[in-house]
Amino acid sequence: MITTAKKFDKVSGIYNTLIFQFIYFYIIHPLSFWFIKKNIKENYKILDIACGTGIFLKKIQNKYKNLQCFGIDNSEKMIGVAKKNENIQFLVAEADKIPFQNNSFDFVTIIDAFYYFPDKNKAIQECSRVLKQNGYLFIHSPAIDIFPNFLIYQIKLISKFLFFDLEDCSSFLKIKELKKIAEINHFKEIRRKNILLNRLFLFQKI
Repeated sequence: MITTAKKFDKVSGIYNTLIFQFIYFYIIHPLSFWFIKKNIKENYKILDIACGTGIFLKKIQNKYKNLQCFGIDNSEKMIGVAKKNENIQFLVAEADKIPFQNNSFDFVTIIDAFYYFPDKNKAIQECSRVLKQNGYLFIHSPAIDIFPNFLIYQIKLISKFLFFDLEDCSSFLKIKELKKIAEINHFKEIRRKNILLNRLFLFQKI
């Protein structure tokens, strides 16, 4: 079976085009930034997991000039595109094997990617490990469990046309499941919003 990394390798050259970025440019990234901006400080060190070509990190660095930004993704070709931005450090890595030391970051973000992770508990465990005490973990996820059936059908058609079947993704966690994994790994939920079929979670390491 083709891996998620290989699937994204295939589209790395066109990933920054409007056909892929429309929903991120107009909905997901603006919502994500709005949700976390009051918890970010200028001197923070931030890690974006499953960063793709680094678009969100580039946007957030434009808002906070003194942020130290890092991104990891398991697609070598996506990271190859991301590395064209020399002000951000990008590495090829899996979410459950983050290549940074304990207590390295003030903020970790996972945007529209958590459902891909095969070992979600290990991924959250790694987030906890690399975050400083009282550091923040932000997770964006589509609220797939409340999507209307016609919309799910359309998404499946579009995703299949582009490069992969939606069914290939790991299961979408329900809110209770995500909270349970977070609590086991020393996080408390401090804020949550459902907006336009998007779920936004902010956890703090305790």
